[in-house]
Amino acid sequence: MLNISIMTVESPSCLWGRVVRGPGGDVETTDQYDRLLAHMNLFYHDVTRDLLKLKPTSLEEGQVCVVYSSVMKSWCRAVVESIIMDSVSCQVRCLLVDHGGQLVVPADQIRIAMQTFLQVPFWVRRFHLAGIKPTTLRVSVHEEKAKLIASSQWDSSATLYLHNLLQASTRTEAVLLESESDCTAVELYLTVRNVKICVNDDLVAKKFAYYSGGLDEVDQLPVMLYSSSSTSNKPTAPTSQPAPALSSSLDSAVGASLLLQRPQHEPKNSEPDAAAAESDSSEETDLSLAAALTNDLSLFRVLKCLNPGSSYQQAAPTHEALQDGGPEETTAASSSCSGQEVISGAAGVCESSRADEGTRLVESGPAEKTWSSEEDWACSRLLEWLNPEPLNPDADAADDPAAPSDPRRTGILVHSALPVEPCSSLDDAPITDALRRVMKKHYGDLSPADRYSWPSVARGCNTVIVSHNADRPLSYLAPLLTHILLNSIFTSLTSSTGPIVVLLCPGWEKVQAVYDLLEEMKVASVLRPVVLLLGTGKDEAKAVRIPKNCLLLVTTPCSLVRLLSCHCFLFLHVYHLVLDEADQLFTRAPDQMATILQHFQKVTSSEENASCPQQLVAVAKRWTGPMEGLVANHMPYPCIVMTVPEEAALYGDVQQIVLMTLESSKVSVLLGALDFNPDVGQKTLIVANSAQEVEDVFKAVSNRSAFCLKTHEGLTHQFDFVIQQWRKDIGRGTHVILVTTTECLKCLGVGDASCVVHYGFPTSPKQFGGRLSFMAENFRNLSERDQTRSLPRPTRSVLLISERNAGHVVGVLRYLRRTSAPLPPELLAFAQGVHVAREDQKTNRPLCSYLKSFGVCRASSVCPDRHRFIPKLDQSVLPASGVIEVVPLYIKTASVFYGRVVQEDGGGFCSVASEMTAFYADGKPGAEEVLEGGFYAVQEDQVFHRVKVLSVPDRGDRLFFSVLVLFIDVGKEEEVKAHQLLQLPERFHSLPGQAVEIVVCRVKPIDAEADWHPKVTRAINQKIRGLQHRARAVFSLGNTVFVDPMVRVTQVPGMKTVINEYSVQSEILNTGMGTSNQEHLDPLRALCQEHEEAARISESGEGLASLEVRIKAEVEVLAEGGRLADLPLLEPLRPVSPVPAPEQKPLLDRRAAVGQRDARTADLKIGDGGELLPKTRRAAHLNPGGVPAGDGQQDCDDSTKSFHPLARWYQTSDCVIVTVKLRNPESQRCDFYPDRVVYSCRVNGRTYRADLQLHGHVSAERCCWEMKSNEPVLKLVKQQQGCWERLVKNRNIFVSYDMEHFEEDEDRTAKGPCFVEDPGKDDRYVNCVSGSESD
Repeated sequence: MLNISIMTVESPSCLWGRVVRGPGGDVETTDQYDRLLAHMNLFYHDVTRDLLKLKPTSLEEGQVCVVYSSVMKSWCRAVVESIIMDSVSCQVRCLLVDHGGQLVVPADQIRIAMQTFLQVPFWVRRFHLAGIKPTTLRVSVHEEKAKLIASSQWDSSATLYLHNLLQASTRTEAVLLESESDCTAVELYLTVRNVKICVNDDLVAKKFAYYSGGLDEVDQLPVMLYSSSSTSNKPTAPTSQPAPALSSSLDSAVGASLLLQRPQHEPKNSEPDAAAAESDSSEETDLSLAAALTNDLSLFRVLKCLNPGSSYQQAAPTHEALQDGGPEETTAASSSCSGQEVISGAAGVCESSRADEGTRLVESGPAEKTWSSEEDWACSRLLEWLNPEPLNPDADAADDPAAPSDPRRTGILVHSALPVEPCSSLDDAPITDALRRVMKKHYGDLSPADRYSWPSVARGCNTVIVSHNADRPLSYLAPLLTHILLNSIFTSLTSSTGPIVVLLCPGWEKVQAVYDLLEEMKVASVLRPVVLLLGTGKDEAKAVRIPKNCLLLVTTPCSLVRLLSCHCFLFLHVYHLVLDEADQLFTRAPDQMATILQHFQKVTSSEENASCPQQLVAVAKRWTGPMEGLVANHMPYPCIVMTVPEEAALYGDVQQIVLMTLESSKVSVLLGALDFNPDVGQKTLIVANSAQEVEDVFKAVSNRSAFCLKTHEGLTHQFDFVIQQWRKDIGRGTHVILVTTTECLKCLGVGDASCVVHYGFPTSPKQFGGRLSFMAENFRNLSERDQTRSLPRPTRSVLLISERNAGHVVGVLRYLRRTSAPLPPELLAFAQGVHVAREDQKTNRPLCSYLKSFGVCRASSVCPDRHRFIPKLDQSVLPASGVIEVVPLYIKTASVFYGRVVQEDGGGFCSVASEMTAFYADGKPGAEEVLEGGFYAVQEDQVFHRVKVLSVPDRGDRLFFSVLVLFIDVGKEEEVKAHQLLQLPERFHSLPGQAVEIVVCRVKPIDAEADWHPKVTRAINQKIRGLQHRARAVFSLGNTVFVDPMVRVTQVPGMKTVINEYSVQSEILNTGMGTSNQEHLDPLRALCQEHEEAARISESGEGLASLEVRIKAEVEVLAEGGRLADLPLLEPLRPVSPVPAPEQKPLLDRRAAVGQRDARTADLKIGDGGELLPKTRRAAHLNPGGVPAGDGQQDCDDSTKSFHPLARWYQTSDCVIVTVKLRNPESQRCDFYPDRVVYSCRVNGRTYRADLQLHGHVSAERCCWEMKSNEPVLKLVKQQQGCWERLVKNRNIFVSYDMEHFEEDEDRTAKGPCFVEDPGKDDRYVNCVSGSESD
């Protein structure tokens, strides 16, 4: 048997319940559906969504939808049961498939059920009691007899009896018998007072039902039931009593009473013909009964006397206006049974009228109304349908839906001097039909960046695009080519000399990729694009000839600058400059980009070309500093489209503030970072990671701020109220604070915040940038030419880092390094330690190929390969010095080859090669079975090679297939046909592979290219492959030998003289595509030296710790840094100015001026130059006099220094309690004075001293101190009772309020100075009374 939970009882044939899936399964299921409801509430409460798209176009019975329940304050999945339409409105009755109730709502409150919300099956299932059918009592007045007959509907008394059994039971179990499409037959077992009852049998025993086999004469006899029989199962606990409306008729029964059964309107399956006949006869009997009662009034009076409690009363449906903005609805109660009628005796009966579906209780609340008759209730119900009052939670949004072009709804930042109308698909994109056909074939759907940038590019506007797919040239080529082909400048200048479009790419690979796309787009015949890649060869630029009909040039910045130096006149008609991956262009070639932009500005600003439009398009994945100058100096009236939130924050000049703290002190640090008395109005978002964090932070902040709001996943029904309060205009000195979670913020549509505090650490840069996007309306706008008229409000991001954030610090820190935020040294050291620990764990990865080839890896932080020396992998038996003879057999790149090191005695390879040739001369036996890791032979020309199979594909039914093999004597990997593999005798397996990696030193590609150009590799391959060379070994690692130089030596016939034909390094440099790399081996040698030093240190016996252990150690260092780091005093900046800020002053010069400021009120003020100034980065060093130590004292021993301890304080009406945060101090001393207190001690060999100038006066003779929890606690008795606004006169960075005791001051705070909320006449918040700052 399965445990089930019955949610709703409509009748014994209609039970709604949930199946508990065994021990512990109900908890998991509950969590699953709780998450589903949370996601649905966030989705359907999202104020940024278009309601028209969420409403169904049509409704039909059985349709799955989503409705709002005001009782549960939640959106619920539902199925449409019936649709009630009239001339005015349309009402829909729905079944809540996860809760079992029924709901009546206006049709316009129905929402579409998104596919993501239908993945979880419906929680509530429909059951019916198996093997039994309902009975009813037929009474003949003339014969004065009554008997039970079969019925097609259940009597309400049977439903009530079952309902009472369920409420009295302590355990509900069921045996599932058979399942139909919409219902499951069960045998229901209830445990009542430790007795297990089979409900199916109990209903038959009580004559409420009969078994499906039929009714015999005994079963047709009525049974006398006492009132105790029907109520004995009711629970005795007051909290679980049945509803009064359901049990009142039972309690009113007098003496022994016959419980008569009254049928209800319930749609049921058709019964057998006999039952139908009995039902028909019952209806005829009812008519005769009515006639008899009319004719014999005395008998009617007797019956009424015997049934004093049979008056018909009906609970009326009521409506409740929702105060939280949810839809209005009417719902049915869990039980459809109304009052039951009781008479004494068997000679008479009073059968009440059957109730309609509308007799169900209303979900809207306990309010009830008694109707005098069923007709009155029916009339009221009809009027209700004819005069509906649907409540639209967002009528304005329904009447005036938000335009789909609003980029904020999709998280896109669009700053444009001209209005931008986005395109929705390729069909309405501003491109030619020919390009549209190509794009549909190769590109697919438009990205958000394409929808907003294509209209601007096609119109010829200057455009900056920052998006994740910026490395795809198709994202901008189609509208650009459309503009060029359709523009009048194209037709007027086709006969001119030189290109009109220059497309710059960061490297030769991207240049070739763009050219191939132009070929595929079939514009080569019109624009005749040319690829230009120039080397550093002498007179190479002068020899270049560009065709006269070339209109589009694809090149790199360095190549274009070389060409401009010789053929400047060829680029006098460049009107379109495209920067592909602009961030990489400015990073790799900043000087060349400056030269190109200067030339472009001269060309476009000349008088001759004044009438010709200019266009500059920059596409990038990241926003960099040089791009700001690009927009400001070279892009008039630009359109800026950014779909990466974290890059938009860099563009918007969001100031990053990093605070280190312990997890236990985060609330204190948070309160110290907030300005509760700002000079200008501020809106601050405090973002937490959970609902519990939201509640905790709100409790602390609301004690200090009058305008504090909160919302989380459990308060989605308050979204409308919260956003209404947030959007009100604020006045000067007002600070509105909203505490919420990231998911809720997405639904609120907030975009005008001035500060975001990351109380919950963001788990990724994407989430970090998403939070910053809620300040987008206050980002600086570089598309506005005159920015002095309306300066944007300065925006800040405050990031709290504790010891629990170790797993995500590295990723966010990578982003923070791109900002100008000062980063704590402890944080940088921690990130470096984690990076080193992770590098040590890459034992299964090869040494980075770029590190070996050029001595540097550009992306070491994300490169999957190893960048550290591991002896067991990198220890080499190859020569590290001396002259060697090598034969390169496989040319991997221009400077990296695979080949053999020729030994003086010839070695064993020559003999093995000759034996293999002789073996296969007699026959070539094919491989019988191809196994991964097996050794075989392959013939190329007349040479037989040993190969090792690396992978074998799943051949299926194929007869021929290819396998990937490694030529162990050549070094190359290649796919060969499986039938080409030959058997390799065992004797040829013993000789190890002869392939050695050979790296030519001191050369690298020009122009900061990552890889060699194919033409250089091709030239070297043709020059050296298969020839013996003489080289000097200078270094070796593993199977790699580094040589410098490597030359081809030829001996003069008949003489001992040798001639150096060429040097490989010289051949590479002569191509013009390579340059000298003198520092090639320095990083590699440094890695070996680091390993040697580490080996000497580890000789004590300690090995390399695991990654988890090392990161844990770094976390402890980070936590210790949090203990030492003070709470930086954050000060607001002046509005951003387009004029560059003056140079920041040294940090140490400012410490003396701010060293005594209190961190509790650390509210944001402006430095002399408008820059953000953290007050200190670590605990200040004080001399015995309390003065900060100068630079000359930094090298002295700790025993001669004095450190200031951290102090936490709280107060009562008559004293102040100060806790010095030092554990187990020694040599303690505390001196009390009326206006100051001096405490000193020693801890771990260090001297600590605190000299506190008190804000008020104390009674020195009554003050004392003691040790509590191994920490010194000072009790300062006030001379006058009252509330101190702060502890010390001047702000002290080491003193803060003890937030563990802030609740004790709530009464005092309520009576003291506070903020009074007064929206005023203009619906603005004003600060009526402001209190002073506290510590």
